[in-house]
Amino acid sequence: MTSKASRTIEYVPVTTMGSGHRVELAVHRLSSGKPGPTIVLFGGIHGDEATGVEAVRRIVEAIEIDRLIGTVVAVPVCNPYAYETMTRHTVQDGLNLNRIFPGDRNGSLTEQLAAVLTGIQEEADFFIDYHSSGLYSTVDYAYVHKEGQAMAEAYGTPVLYHHEPYPGSSTEMALTTGVPAMVSELGGGGQRTVEFLDRAVAGTLNVLRTVGILEGAVVPLSKPQKVLKTLTTLRPTKGGILLSNYTPDSLLHEVPRGTVLGKVVNAHNFEVEEELVAPFEPTIVVLTREEFTRIEPGDYGFMVGDGDTTSSLEEVFAS
Repeated sequence: MTSKASRTIEYVPVTTMGSGHRVELAVHRLSSGKPGPTIVLFGGIHGDEATGVEAVRRIVEAIEIDRLIGTVVAVPVCNPYAYETMTRHTVQDGLNLNRIFPGDRNGSLTEQLAAVLTGIQEEADFFIDYHSSGLYSTVDYAYVHKEGQAMAEAYGTPVLYHHEPYPGSSTEMALTTGVPAMVSELGGGGQRTVEFLDRAVAGTLNVLRTVGILEGAVVPLSKPQKVLKTLTTLRPTKGGILLSNYTPDSLLHEVPRGTVLGKVVNAHNFEVEEELVAPFEPTIVVLTREEFTRIEPGDYGFMVGDGDTTSSLEEVFAS
């Protein structure tokens, strides 16, 4: 007998803080009432990446439940306290949630969050983690792994990055349990926000069609994706004002080695402290900043890929 289609929200308890505040995770569940696979969607693992949270909200609202086959489980805000403070790490214990999966139910706040999220992930046949850049930068790529190749292709970002999952990440947790997974890195910084959100929604719906969770025709790629094998972050050693020569409108542009992407200027005496220079021939810019932003030593300045070593998906996973 087929169950009825439904949309529900469950508040899953995590722990209680010293203030008495009860930490819970809102878990959205969209069920078709028909037998089928389950996909789990996470947003807000890093609290300063609000684009991922909004992407999950829009995706949940965009899904036509009468065209659904199987189940969608979505957690829009995986780290509520980090989201409240708009920080990458959880301020209560200083931990990065995306480095301590599967977590510990007897541990600190972040460790308990990871443990609860791991339990939610156990339902997954497929998994997507939505990230973005932080408050002052904007990013445009997605991670691709062999097990999630079809998902990353359907998602449609022009540039993919093939890299082993980071130890303790939600993606590693999925892949080590045999669940195909991908990570979206779109937007952030308040630049081109609507465009990136529209792409996240359209890409996810296409993934759902591809893996058989949503009825409808799969939208083919308009042009082949580039797969980066080498990606590096340019971080200044000194803080100040970062004057960017390559703003978010320049994302995915190729520039020659030696190009000055931006320079750090002392906010007090206006002297140039440091230049951030393209290291590859050519260099593909995948994370950049708006025209001027405050920056601290070690912050993300730019993320860039080696354009000389790009491949196609077929070449990367040929063996």
